[in-house]
Amino acid sequence: MKRHTISMLRVVLTAASLFPLIALAQDPAPDLQDLVGVRGRDGERELEDRGYTFVKTDKSGSSAYLYWRAPRTGQCVTVHVEEGRYQSLVTTAAIDCQGEASPATGNHASGKHSAVCGVTTPEGKTYRYDCTVTGAPPGGPGRTTLRYPDQTIVLHWRKGDRVDVTFEGMKEQSTTYSSSEGSTEFDFEGKTYFYMSNR
Repeated sequence: MKRHTISMLRVVLTAASLFPLIALAQDPAPDLQDLVGVRGRDGERELEDRGYTFVKTDKSGSSAYLYWRAPRTGQCVTVHVEEGRYQSLVTTAAIDCQGEASPATGNHASGKHSAVCGVTTPEGKTYRYDCTVTGAPPGGPGRTTLRYPDQTIVLHWRKGDRVDVTFEGMKEQSTTYSSSEGSTEFDFEGKTYFYMSNR
């Protein structure tokens, strides 16, 4: 009987010692604490402007949890939203930013879907690829990420028909875009890139 009690006590003490480690996994996100208390839509725009990529939304009762990926580091950040305002922004495990994306709480439909992406060369040859598209719809607000088989392109939507384009490993450059009947295209260094949504 005493051995059983001692074993149980060890289990309880071990579990208790793990709580500080669990708490450390959700530290306040550095450089984002100024967003606590802002309205959801304003917070989304601010996160996008700072280079964060929206991943998905989970809902629990009256609360929503938005998952964003930090620029450069890829750190996952969870935003707790209640009554339309940001309550907290904490860093979380990378696994929280995996899985299918769902719409954000703002007025644009963020998400992840399959698409056909492609490029037309100056010689008129067109190449098409299966790709995935995440983020804002064409025209924004915010960013859209196109993941080609061998390239990632980030589109940062601006006013009018302007878009800033960043190819992986390259500097951002500004160009124009057009969107019609589910197809969006933009010119970059003499080539026309396009993607056709297939939600």
